[in-house]
Amino acid sequence: MANPIFHKILRGGLVFLVITAFLASGPGIAAAQSPVMDDLEAFMDGVVTAELAANQVPGAVVVVVRDGEVALGKGYGYADVEQRIPVNAETTLFRPGSVSKLFTWTAVMQLVEQDRLSLDEDVNTYLDFTIPATFPEPITLRHLMTHTPGFEDKGENLFKLEASQLVSLEAYLKDNLPARVFPPGKFGAYSNYGTALAGYIVQRVSGIPYADYIEQNIFTPLGMPHATFRQPLPENLAGDMAEGYNYANGRYVKGSFEYVLGTPAGALSASGLDMAKFMVAHLQNGRYGDTRILQEATAKQMHSPLFSHDARLTGMAYGFFESRVNGEYVVSHGGDTILFHSSLTLLPERNVGLFISTNGTGGAKAVEGMVKAFYDRYFPAGEVNDPAVTQDFEQRAGLYAGEYFLARSNFTGIEKFLRLTTPVSVSVDANQDVLVNAMGSVNRFVEVEPGLLVERGNPESRLVMKQEGWQVYLYPSSPFVFIKTPWYAQVSLTLTIMIGGALLFLGVLIGWGVGALRRLRDQTPRSLVERLAKWFAVLLGLDWLIFLVIFGSQMADVNPAFGVPNLFFEVPPVFGFLSVLTTLLAVFALGMLVSCVALWLKRVWSVKGRIGYSLLSLWAMAMVWAMLYWNFLF
Repeated sequence: MANPIFHKILRGGLVFLVITAFLASGPGIAAAQSPVMDDLEAFMDGVVTAELAANQVPGAVVVVVRDGEVALGKGYGYADVEQRIPVNAETTLFRPGSVSKLFTWTAVMQLVEQDRLSLDEDVNTYLDFTIPATFPEPITLRHLMTHTPGFEDKGENLFKLEASQLVSLEAYLKDNLPARVFPPGKFGAYSNYGTALAGYIVQRVSGIPYADYIEQNIFTPLGMPHATFRQPLPENLAGDMAEGYNYANGRYVKGSFEYVLGTPAGALSASGLDMAKFMVAHLQNGRYGDTRILQEATAKQMHSPLFSHDARLTGMAYGFFESRVNGEYVVSHGGDTILFHSSLTLLPERNVGLFISTNGTGGAKAVEGMVKAFYDRYFPAGEVNDPAVTQDFEQRAGLYAGEYFLARSNFTGIEKFLRLTTPVSVSVDANQDVLVNAMGSVNRFVEVEPGLLVERGNPESRLVMKQEGWQVYLYPSSPFVFIKTPWYAQVSLTLTIMIGGALLFLGVLIGWGVGALRRLRDQTPRSLVERLAKWFAVLLGLDWLIFLVIFGSQMADVNPAFGVPNLFFEVPPVFGFLSVLTTLLAVFALGMLVSCVALWLKRVWSVKGRIGYSLLSLWAMAMVWAMLYWNFLF
């Protein structure tokens, strides 16, 4: 059901930025009856138990709502492994991560109902700071709601591990403004900053803090006492918080509370049964019992299509992801911190909702398996026919093939290098299948019409290819876009330059060292040009090796409780020294280039020696270029 490509890609990079997406086509029209779920508890007991065990996750909460009632609300495993405290669906708090965004978008639509916000107004109208006018088109709430404002991705300062590191929402937004890299409305590029900005607008327009607004206008009306956006947790809820765990070396290692500085984008803590009330309210078009949090027309609007890259794809509703799952129209949102992984899916036409949250680093795959099993059981897919490839496919095969990166990337900061950890490779085999390889997982697609790919065995999983000039894009379901990587930025070339340079200069250092020892015997004099040429090369080689050792050690410094490098939480002070090293690298490389010219002008060394040094100088300049391109330099 869920396309595994995106799970693999996003889990492989900056872990705390991961979300779940479902590929799809358009919404249906006619309402349908809810399916029979007589065996729901027994079936989910088996599925959840198996998934938790297979993925080393200590606990989960699973909630199914149907026709306005809770059909299943159950805790599985442990909220606290050491104390053997079981998960309680009513009281145990989980961190739903980006599912939090649905509360922000609900709040936005409440204020739209009251004519206090417009989805099409320049967001600068509502702010006390200015989003730069990088492009002629202004950013609107409609863009924020569909993840199309054009911001680059920026994970720095999003998560912290200490309450003392918390700052106000206002300070976070003003101090971490990302660059605008795409025109608004052009590309789906998932943005935590964009949602946090929308929450700040709610705060400013309503005149009360964001957490207070959600409590007064959503939690309290729906009767959700076990839900909060407050950090640290209120004293009356702190004792109910599930612990999060990483499974390492055969045991569970407990993590700490993850503080989300962009509060509206992912700071929610809530119990499963409280989330049930939110799902029911949306499924009943804004009503829960005698309470209404949205007008019926507004709720229906939130579940309707708002943006798509192509008519053949699903995209974004009003803050929800759209999808088709086994033929059913679904609006959904996934959510991930590092320790907690969650999914909320609604079938408006069936009046059914599913919420799952887990408290282990392996939970993303477990949630994916649980959701798929639920839909396959109660909303089984029909017969799937093998798609036929278009007759003129070979004319476009070369356009598909290549390496891609997500539009949801960093472009101007040091985080840009994370692209190197999540490449997407696309190739075409002898059967004219388009193979999409992401993090070792290969999915097979067939071109069924020019530019439209359909996955074999899963026709609801689609990709659309478009070309603008020399640039090629692959569009899945919004808010994602794959951008074809130019040859000079491909992972293979970058690693060849970086790792190959280290090996090359190490070999040269050893060779010249041996030669220097030999010359100690004959006392052969060396010219200034020759000595400078070698010293620049020696210093560059040593500089680069030191850089790789320090950078590698920081990447290898994995936090055992979270399973990710500690630098994901705080940029280490040593990174300042790395900046010095890359600056010196550029100086030494320039020195080599000047020395190379002098060697040829003065005809120092043999022709073979000068050619060798010239190639070494070119490699040094390539290393500097790589550092500059990946934002390690200056």
